[in-house]
Amino acid sequence: MNLSQLRTLRPSEFEEAADGWHKVSSAAGEAKDRVDNEILATLRHSLEGKGRDAALVRLQRLSRNFQYTQVESGLIRTALNGLASELRAAQKKLNDALADAEAEKFTVKPDGTVHWVSQRAKVPFNPEHTTWAGGPVSAITSDPQQAKAQAYADRIGAAIQDANEADARYSQIFDRLKADNNLDVTTSGWADAQRDMRSLQAADKYLQPDDIPNGKSPAENAKWWKSLSADERADYTALFPASIGALDGIPSDVRDEANRAVFTETRAAYQTRLDAMPPEPWPEWVSVGGPYASMVQSDEWTAWNNKYHAEEVRAALKGMDAIQKRLDSTAKDDLPDAYLLGFSPNGTGRAVIANGNPDTADHTAVYVPGTTSNLSGIEGDIKRMTDLWKQSHALADGQEVSTVTWLGYDAPQKLGRDAPQSHFADEGAPGFNNFIDGLKTSHESGSGGHLTAIGHSYGTTLVGSAARQGDLNADDVVFAGSPGVQVGKATDLDVPQGHVWNEEADGDAVPDLGRWGHGGSQWKFGGGVGIIPSDDLFGANQMSTDTEGHSNYWKPESMSLKNQAAVVVGQYEKVVTDG
Repeated sequence: MNLSQLRTLRPSEFEEAADGWHKVSSAAGEAKDRVDNEILATLRHSLEGKGRDAALVRLQRLSRNFQYTQVESGLIRTALNGLASELRAAQKKLNDALADAEAEKFTVKPDGTVHWVSQRAKVPFNPEHTTWAGGPVSAITSDPQQAKAQAYADRIGAAIQDANEADARYSQIFDRLKADNNLDVTTSGWADAQRDMRSLQAADKYLQPDDIPNGKSPAENAKWWKSLSADERADYTALFPASIGALDGIPSDVRDEANRAVFTETRAAYQTRLDAMPPEPWPEWVSVGGPYASMVQSDEWTAWNNKYHAEEVRAALKGMDAIQKRLDSTAKDDLPDAYLLGFSPNGTGRAVIANGNPDTADHTAVYVPGTTSNLSGIEGDIKRMTDLWKQSHALADGQEVSTVTWLGYDAPQKLGRDAPQSHFADEGAPGFNNFIDGLKTSHESGSGGHLTAIGHSYGTTLVGSAARQGDLNADDVVFAGSPGVQVGKATDLDVPQGHVWNEEADGDAVPDLGRWGHGGSQWKFGGGVGIIPSDDLFGANQMSTDTEGHSNYWKPESMSLKNQAAVVVGQYEKVVTDG
């Protein structure tokens, strides 16, 4: 790019093109939602048979194509806006230099050189001089115009260089933003989309990740989001979906769109890793030890797994498959739309999945799972909340219900080693408080709706820690199989008096085993230590149960589940209590 091209350039043309790609991206997103939430939902609800099943497969493929179009078109739009922004800045830099040079009677030639007539040069010396960006120092060192001319030439050269650097960077980006010409988006295509996003993140100076709030309150996040233009919101979502999807306090449909992009690309990348692994050594297990033999993993298999992290990849994919199954189940058994409010494969994994939109729900329940919970095993925790949604929806008298599985912390993974320790709960509790505050902030009613926090097993310890450390912004709290909640009485849990509910089923050994690690205290006459929600001294409403053991509190049609549903929809008179 030369001076005259930069001077006459119209960056608005790139922005107009970006607007066109925004329309494509938005239309693709709307089409995807219509396929998922209307067409597929109607087929699942109304028809049966092989023909319907074949149609579902093809429509799901169409939905994936629309999502891919939405994501990639969003990147093109963001790249065009970024290019326009950088070229406009370079053009302003150039125009400012030209205006300043003209004001001081310097002549700028079409090639960017700066010309002046020296007032100090005498015959036989030529009074006309020219310099250029990075040009040599003039022999007429006493001429004050020389230094000014050189400064203008350098400013002009810097502006043109900025424009050319932007042009080169974005040319490489646009060369990448191409799709295979076929009828399906493969895992390699999605993995390539992830690489496209990272390339644009590295090249783009228009938007910076540091501009996105980090460590701020949900109210501050919401204020930042509302301060952005519609174009800026779309560009941040396209370029930094993981950061936007993690922002408590912004609308749930925005977080869902961002997290679905992250999820789909991550799932494809993990599948690509698995497909690229060499064949697994066989056998995995071998016998050692002679007459007292035991089975151990072979050296060959262990080396293979350590090199390729095969178990880690398979475990993550198992959880991602479970999430995708729920995303594909809208209207199946009358389930509402799913919202992916959080996702990460890192560590033991993160997954936050809502049944129904919590921003519009009259009643929302957020469930925290306990020990051994991780991304690999998320299917069971998702099912608990779909079962609770069905039971709550049946009681809701037409009011809207949302139930949320919140795996937003590193849960203890070993019963004997990890479960007695409190730091898992203490470290996860602030994130839970932020999430709850975020739901209250983003709720469209302005009042936050009726919200119930539900904990199971060690998850109850995290809920208690959230109340102990901060302000648990819930209206009701439900505990199931609690080993203790770090406080000694129900009134310490930040909810209105009489709104703490507890279930302990027959044969559930966890409460009594855990009380000495996580129970609370009452330092008064008649008080004690190791107090758990199942103790009368704690002061919770003791709900009746008809299930057995530690893991059956969400058994469909059970009294245990119906009691939770009655609390979730605020129909307390329907709760069956002990005594």
